[in-house]
Amino acid sequence: MSALSAAEKKRMELQKKFNAKKGADGAPALSAEEQKELLAAKLKQLKLEEERMNEKNKTWDDNAKVFKAAVSEDTVKAAPVKLCKTVDMKTEGSMSDGEKAKLSAMIGSAHAQSMKAYSNHSRVTCDITEAECNAQTTLVFNGCSDSTYILKTYSAKIFIQNCENTSITIAPEAKVLTETVEVHRCIETKLAVSSRVGTLQIDQCIDCEANFTSNECFGNPSMIRKGREFGKDGRVVWAGCENLVIKIGEDKVVGDFETEKLDDSTINSERTQFKVSYDARGVLRSEKVIRLRNGFPSTKREDDEHDRREEQALQGLAEKMGITLNRKEDKIGRKCKPNDLCHCGSGKKFKKCCGAC
Repeated sequence: MSALSAAEKKRMELQKKFNAKKGADGAPALSAEEQKELLAAKLKQLKLEEERMNEKNKTWDDNAKVFKAAVSEDTVKAAPVKLCKTVDMKTEGSMSDGEKAKLSAMIGSAHAQSMKAYSNHSRVTCDITEAECNAQTTLVFNGCSDSTYILKTYSAKIFIQNCENTSITIAPEAKVLTETVEVHRCIETKLAVSSRVGTLQIDQCIDCEANFTSNECFGNPSMIRKGREFGKDGRVVWAGCENLVIKIGEDKVVGDFETEKLDDSTINSERTQFKVSYDARGVLRSEKVIRLRNGFPSTKREDDEHDRREEQALQGLAEKMGITLNRKEDKIGRKCKPNDLCHCGSGKKFKKCCGAC
């Protein structure tokens, strides 16, 4: 630590004297002359601190000038620019270096080996065949408008973002290996799915449509299907969309953030997600996603159903062991007679609805 200057020592002495002479009410007991002297000492110290800071800044500026001189402009131009170490990027259409960097970071985080990007196309009709991509290629459609694309080959994953009035079709002979498609910030864009897709994520889109030609196209074989019908175990996760239409075969659901907000004012257009999936009775629903205590994403219906089954299993075990447990009607529901209306709200008799399972 550097030695104190004479001005600093003087200020400290006067400050001690000032504190020692304070009255009981906290008012200063120094004379007018001593107060002026203390104020002048403080101002002098501030000036010294300002000079030290200016010297530090000057040192930093000098170091920066030396560094710039060491790295010449020709050296910077000659240095190769690597946007992503793991992604082999091929683009069609105009794309700035900034857009390339963002796409590389996005695709790189998805562990892709190569990427084919269709960027800023306008009024283009294109068939994507094996010559354009393969099973290791992630397809990206970025900023396209009034265009039509038909995928007729294998690909790893599909990203669609910032497109307007664009149609993208996944043909029956095509296959998305990860069975994942992501759509972000698109307007009046249509996605037609004729091959198997298990997860479709749609965020911040307006007047968009996703059409699965049949139930067999909506599913994910890697998910554990507990009694679900084959081809009905997929999911669509959406957030902040307006007039989003989801069609799966002959079933249809419309997701709209403004409509959902009328019933739940706590939802957020960016953070609150909704899931479109089939329930145990084969009904297509759009439900708010909640986080369980362990952080797992679910819906209130699924959480209630899980608790009800757990309670029923516990009651069955207790009966076998000869133990009586108090029923929890809020968990497993009240006991229904066969001819009572089913408590699920379907309007059918209990024996012909949930009681028939």
